[in-house]
Amino acid sequence: MSTDPTSAPLRTPDPAATAASRRFRRTLAALLTGLIVLCLGLVAVNLLNGPRLTGSHVDTSAVVTAANQRLVLETNQQLTEVSADQVTVSPAGVVDVQTRNDSIVIVFPQPLAYDTEYTVSVSDVTGPFADRSSDLAVSFRTDEAPLFLLSRSPAQAGESTKAPDRIVRTTVGSAETTVAFSAPYIQSFVPVGDELVVVTVTDDLSNALSLVDRDGRAAELTLPGTGTVQDLQASPSSSTVGFRFSSAPGAGGHVYDNTLFLLDLTRGTVDTVAGLDGEPVQAIAWGFMANRPEVVAQLFDTTLLLIDPRAAADTVPIPIGQFPNLNAFAPDGLRIAVSDQDRQYILDLSTGAEAAIVPQDVAGTTPYTAELRFLTGGEGYVQRVAEFDQATGRVRQSLILVTGDPAAPTTRVVYEPVLPNETIVGFAISPNDQYLAIQTVPNSQAQVTDGYPVDPQAITATTLFVDLATGAISRSIVGIDATW
Repeated sequence: MSTDPTSAPLRTPDPAATAASRRFRRTLAALLTGLIVLCLGLVAVNLLNGPRLTGSHVDTSAVVTAANQRLVLETNQQLTEVSADQVTVSPAGVVDVQTRNDSIVIVFPQPLAYDTEYTVSVSDVTGPFADRSSDLAVSFRTDEAPLFLLSRSPAQAGESTKAPDRIVRTTVGSAETTVAFSAPYIQSFVPVGDELVVVTVTDDLSNALSLVDRDGRAAELTLPGTGTVQDLQASPSSSTVGFRFSSAPGAGGHVYDNTLFLLDLTRGTVDTVAGLDGEPVQAIAWGFMANRPEVVAQLFDTTLLLIDPRAAADTVPIPIGQFPNLNAFAPDGLRIAVSDQDRQYILDLSTGAEAAIVPQDVAGTTPYTAELRFLTGGEGYVQRVAEFDQATGRVRQSLILVTGDPAAPTTRVVYEPVLPNETIVGFAISPNDQYLAIQTVPNSQAQVTDGYPVDPQAITATTLFVDLATGAISRSIVGIDATW
């Protein structure tokens, strides 16, 4: 026993505290045991039951404007391979399927329809235990891509001024329009992302070039000099526009004659394109290859050149033949349509193959093709066919959809003018192959042009929007150059 008088006496344990401590330990142990059992149960449910959908991703804007867009279905476990036969799309559509760990990637080879509710179902999806399967489903509504039209206001007799021209933004499915830009005289335009590049006519009948933002504010772009702009086009895959430029008579500095220029909007530089001799190309027609840096230029002697403007200075353009007409560029970046006096051809620049297009005879007379536009999905196209009727002395026009095997294609008339003197001036196809925008003159016998120095148009020019699947006219609007 200690004899230290300052030593504290031993404490007797508190029975109540001891009991509470034991109860806490027992409660904690029971709680941990319950959590372990719950976790094991959840693991067992996840492993022993079929896969469950945990999320999905799709760009509802891109899926209507470009091919090969994706819907991703995410699940809670590793998946066995899913085949296309297990996938159902409503409204019906063709898909490709890829399985990646715990995700199913559904690829739409063709763009989907505008403003449409889609349901994608995947049946018999299995995980690590093949005897446990699930059916997955997801729904989404697509957007509708906006388009632009140019509405020129004709000068009225006796008036010293006229109403301004307008570029309007709208959609096929809505009658609403908004003015994206207005100016006294608008010659042409192209969309570049959320902006517009616009060619206007100045008081001296030369051209000015402007970059217009989404709010309608315009900033002037540099041209090579005083002169005129033709064939304004935008690259499908970069912030680059191009045009042919000709100097005005008597203009100072270097003189250009249909010289091809490319304007890089990101750098603000405008440059010529070199031809076979290293000199700037003078072209009568040209265009961008989709998803590639190359352009195709048609020279005055009808030679077609494939040119990479970004290549080294010693890289020589590739001649690809002589054809009087350069008609269209395919969205796949591989094919172009050309024609001579006898017929039209599709050139595959990746293989060098040349395939003649047989005009589709729909009226029993001699037909000839005048224009062609490639579909975004697949290898089909829409061609404008004209037929001279010797009995009446009139030319009948029609737009024909051509799909299937090129050697034995399937054809269908999509549109024929309904008015006696109606003329098809041109047409474009929406990015999802759903609509044709057909520019017409309702009465070619009474046609009056607006008198613009470049690309004059009939003052009554009207654009019809026609459903490519049914041929039904969805909407009409006074305006030209419909562009998505």
